[in-house]
Amino acid sequence: MPNDINMERLEELNATMKYYSDESDRGVTLIIAAYIEKCLRRTIESFLINSTSVKELFEGTYAPFGSLSGKTKAAYVMGLITKDELKKIDAVRQVRNVFAHEISASFNHKKIEKICRPLVDDWGMSARHSFLHMAQNTLLPLLYRDLEVEKWKRPELTNAYIHIKNSKEENDE
Repeated sequence: MPNDINMERLEELNATMKYYSDESDRGVTLIIAAYIEKCLRRTIESFLINSTSVKELFEGTYAPFGSLSGKTKAAYVMGLITKDELKKIDAVRQVRNVFAHEISASFNHKKIEKICRPLVDDWGMSARHSFLHMAQNTLLPLLYRDLEVEKWKRPELTNAYIHIKNSKEENDE
């Protein structure tokens, strides 16, 4: 079973990379941001209790985890991503937002260079390739993160659990 999931994820990643290989700067950024968002959702969902309410956190007008920003902050404060991953995902989100609001945006745009420059080791790559390098190195660990996080899945809190826990604490005193 784990090998099936690993192969499925690898095929999913390969399909995504193939899809964006011929895309514009704007297109590649949108695709990568959407894929990171998908990985974050899977990770958070694998951590939360089994409940139909979980879907409501991600979908709908006022869903707290409905945006990339919301998912990123939630994953970080839950301990599901590192501070470095938080910074890089935020950079991808900020670059995506520049493309969304600036008609003339490209990877050579001043705002995008300002966002990416601190996070990318410049090995003489173009701005596009530097961004892709940073984004892919951020994405790869997230690709399988939900499988690890699933081991930490939260159980649903019940009154019986609270009563047992409180009784045990009273006995320890």
